[in-house]
Amino acid sequence: MSRPRILVVDDDADILHLIGVRLRAMDYEVIEAESGEEAIVQFRAQHPRLVITDLRMGGMDGLALFALLQAEAPTIPVIILTAHGSIPEAVSASQRGVFSFLTKPFDGQELLRRVHDALQISPPIDPKHESGCWRRDVVSASLRMDEVLRQALRISEEDRSALLIGPNGCGKQNLVQAIHQARMRASGPLVTLACADYPAGDLEDCLLLNSEQSIFIRASTGVLHIRDVGALSALAQSRLFAVLFDQARARDPLHRLMVRGVEVPDVQIIASTPRPLDTAVAEGQFRSDLFYLLGGATVRIPPLSERIEDIPALATYFLSQISPDNRITLTPDAIFALQKARWTGNIRQLRSVLEQAASLTLTRSIPTALVSRVIRESGEQNLPAFDDARRGFERDYLVQLLHTTGGNVSHAARVAQRNRSEFYKLLARHGLDPASFKQKFS
Repeated sequence: MSRPRILVVDDDADILHLIGVRLRAMDYEVIEAESGEEAIVQFRAQHPRLVITDLRMGGMDGLALFALLQAEAPTIPVIILTAHGSIPEAVSASQRGVFSFLTKPFDGQELLRRVHDALQISPPIDPKHESGCWRRDVVSASLRMDEVLRQALRISEEDRSALLIGPNGCGKQNLVQAIHQARMRASGPLVTLACADYPAGDLEDCLLLNSEQSIFIRASTGVLHIRDVGALSALAQSRLFAVLFDQARARDPLHRLMVRGVEVPDVQIIASTPRPLDTAVAEGQFRSDLFYLLGGATVRIPPLSERIEDIPALATYFLSQISPDNRITLTPDAIFALQKARWTGNIRQLRSVLEQAASLTLTRSIPTALVSRVIRESGEQNLPAFDDARRGFERDYLVQLLHTTGGNVSHAARVAQRNRSEFYKLLARHGLDPASFKQKFS
């Protein structure tokens, strides 16, 4: 079983060594860094479950390091140590989301207790770990996907409904399977309702509670994945809302499992959509109350182009399936070519490219020229529709603008030549939070 990995940061070599000795004695794996700058590099490479950092250091201090870590991995707990502790600093750190704040000289046993508590809220997600097998079909190596997986594990543990947002081909179905496998519902069924594949009348009948066709009966004690939930008709949305509302009431200890005389379905509902639903809600095409019930736990899955660190691992995984005897590999230059490509079709397109390249190669190692040719041909087939391309450009523009202005909405609106109200609507349409851009400049 792999040991919990902890990153310790301090510019005092003696303190760094002392903390390392204490943690290793408890069988933790310790990574040491003597500066905030080194810590960032180690964090991205090693993916620790916990960070312990000194507050006052030369160069980047502990709070600046925390701000950068929170921007990249907000679910990773951080413990800050300082010889200059004060109530205002502790309150400020806690308000910003620091897990714990200890003053030097600290009690060793108290530090170990804090470490134990922090690791309880930062469970292992490594597929090589015995408790990480639930995510074996979600292949990744990036910090962004680590965050997605931690959110997925929390959704499974809390047994609540959720909304997954991500472009077609990014792996939403695999993430639903991981949620299903993670905890108590693994023994129940996993049922997928593809909204776009059903005639309207049949789909609405599926969402009735007292019906032979009820999808809730088929998914009972398990997980129901409602794919492309934005395609539901008004009547279908109303029926889904009634079920989710009754489930929410049934969780209240003041209510029984019988609500309005109907047994509340024992099923976890996970909805997914290829694009944010904000615009559909604003235009009255999707019920706002249903949106808020589903969106209480929202997971945004990044496109493959935003997590190119995952491409080597994904390529190895797909080739092991395409060529089970491990005959076919990729040259280093071919892997680099994969990472430089524009993946409009995401993981699904990557697999298709590898399948084509594997079928065409005359050698055991797929050359760069062949990979580049297949990528080019695949890209021509996967050009997005005009509306999708326009939405993509609009979002990229807003992201760049928020980066440039440090999340200052007034400044960004002036540059874009839009009033603040209209600019906020644009941000909501693309699920962008200006506060997240401010953190990077704090």
